[in-house]
Amino acid sequence: MTGPDPLDIDQEKRQTLEEIRFRRDYLQTLDGFREKCSRALTAEYVWKKILLRREKGEKSIPTGIEWWDEWAGPFRRSNVYAIAGYQGTGKTTLTVSLTWPMAKRGMKVWNYCLELTADETFEVVAGHVLGKAVIDESDEAAAYAEIEPSGYRFFEPERDLSWKQHIGIIQKTVRSEKIDLVVIDNFSYLTSVDKNSYETERVAAKALKGLAQELEIPIIVIAHLRKPDRDDTEPKPTAHSVLGSGAITQIASDVFILHHPLEDSETNSRQPVGYILSGKPRWTMGGKRYVRFAGHTRRFTPSTAERYREQKISKRNAL
Repeated sequence: MTGPDPLDIDQEKRQTLEEIRFRRDYLQTLDGFREKCSRALTAEYVWKKILLRREKGEKSIPTGIEWWDEWAGPFRRSNVYAIAGYQGTGKTTLTVSLTWPMAKRGMKVWNYCLELTADETFEVVAGHVLGKAVIDESDEAAAYAEIEPSGYRFFEPERDLSWKQHIGIIQKTVRSEKIDLVVIDNFSYLTSVDKNSYETERVAAKALKGLAQELEIPIIVIAHLRKPDRDDTEPKPTAHSVLGSGAITQIASDVFILHHPLEDSETNSRQPVGYILSGKPRWTMGGKRYVRFAGHTRRFTPSTAERYREQKISKRNAL
């Protein structure tokens, strides 16, 4: 089995970079256009904006992963998306797998990860890039050679930063560095406070939505689900299961729930076949997509409802 033609990859990257150039020109033109208009906009303004977007090549962003783009569609600009799941389901790995192809095409993808240091995040990305769960020093060098020329960007967490400082860093950096897509990993870490946590979540979610709309970029937020009452059972999750006030689900255009059933509650190991639920579809039909997570290669691949059921039957028989 041969890989993609390098000439096709270079052409795709050139096309992406050209689209990015058009987009930045579009935003600059749009800013000047906005200044001339009333806040109470007429249909003429909206129509001119639509024509301007067409002229400047402003488009949604496909991941390049066929099964995802066919099911969930590309990430629309000016929108916030949430990816949620129980602990250990692979939320971070799924997000990396969705955004790495974009970065490889030349888009600036910033992984604002608060759970891991920059080098730990690099290890997760490197594992996906190389298709390995465990990497050694030579693997790190090989991954660096691929990641460095891409648009992938990392974040080094700092101690004792407030949620307002984090929002400020994100806003300033996205504007100055012309970031094309931001991943917030995760929302609970971003909004962790001693009191008034629900109010903090609402204000932070509103700020992220405002930034996405202002700069017309997608923002992906990783979120946790509420912990079950018992460690040996997990209820089937929905968008209402997301931890916290629900602020992030309210402003999100879709909430993707990643669920792989527990195989062993003591080790928190999970069955390989699970599903992704589109819990709040605004621009697509929504529904459920079955996937297989191969931990040894850090990859998600399509699966079926039949495989999911067979897995449950197999576990039941083993008990």
